[in-house]
Amino acid sequence: MAEKTYHWNCSDLSRGIDNLLQRCVKIKPSETLLLVGETGEDAYYDTDLCMAVKQAADGLGAVVQLEYARPVADGANIPHAVLDKMIKADATVFFSRLGDQTRFTGSPGTGKKVMCYTLTKAHLGSSFATIDHNKMTQMLELLEAHMLTCDSYRIRTRCGTDLVGEIIANKSSEPTREFHLELFPVMIFEPIRCRNLNGSMTISGFITSTSTRAYENSVLKIDAPVKALVKDSMITSFEGDGITEQQVIRQLEKAAELTGGDPYAMHSWHTGINPGTFYEGTPFDNLEKWGTVAYGSPRYTHFHGAGLEPGDAAYSLMDATIEFDGEPIWQDGRFLFLDKPEVRSLLTPPERAVLNSRYRLDIGI
Repeated sequence: MAEKTYHWNCSDLSRGIDNLLQRCVKIKPSETLLLVGETGEDAYYDTDLCMAVKQAADGLGAVVQLEYARPVADGANIPHAVLDKMIKADATVFFSRLGDQTRFTGSPGTGKKVMCYTLTKAHLGSSFATIDHNKMTQMLELLEAHMLTCDSYRIRTRCGTDLVGEIIANKSSEPTREFHLELFPVMIFEPIRCRNLNGSMTISGFITSTSTRAYENSVLKIDAPVKALVKDSMITSFEGDGITEQQVIRQLEKAAELTGGDPYAMHSWHTGINPGTFYEGTPFDNLEKWGTVAYGSPRYTHFHGAGLEPGDAAYSLMDATIEFDGEPIWQDGRFLFLDKPEVRSLLTPPERAVLNSRYRLDIGI
């Protein structure tokens, strides 16, 4: 059972902001910092987060610009006011879904770009965002290096998913970089491409978008589980309630129409690595908003599919057990890798208290 006690200090956001600006962005005096926030009735982010960060950045001597914009359909529709400022900025920080839409496609300008997933002041003041970003990055690099030494993985859940795939044959010590910006806080590893993926996946609860493109009715709530049979990284058939099966097929076809790709392609996957991830409220009120932050939780495994890469439908598996070359790295949604000596040696005792396989907060599911 996930813990119900959260660890934050909403009255003091200084540690989270300092972690963002000095350890992640690494902003220097006189450099130009662009903060991009959301506006509109459907904004996901607290409206005053940008201002709180601006005040701290002003104190560091940065030249700060604020730009608020409504969410758009995809990266090709990002407002020119944002793009023009990005070209000139030394660093851009997104408190906006606009950043997610450039995660795989890139954006103009040579400055550093950061996608921030602290939707609320509670997130920015909690262990989710205050653990030393450099240490979290080192942990991520250790994980990615370890995975690249392996040949295969297996993903299982108690609800019937059992998938086996191969690691792309890249035995270099550096992981392949697909993201075009840095994530704050550290939440996931670079997606693993589905290579010779075989087995079965239980689709239950819901299907959402991948946040790459927004489209109408992007969430499908699923009343009865449907089993998808997978062969060589393609869904070949479904087993389950006939009505629900047809709903799933129509959803995947709709998602694939955005790019003209195959509705049944399985492109890539990742699992959360930040046990401080939490979500307050009811996820089913807005599953897309929930997924924006919840996908950083080790409880949440996230497959991208339908259409051209990176895909426009996301399958969500909860509390998975994931093995690499037979070694469990996640066990029932708990991130065992955090307990390895080489990870623990990076951390102070207070950091170890919230970065371990036993620490897990409520994400509402």
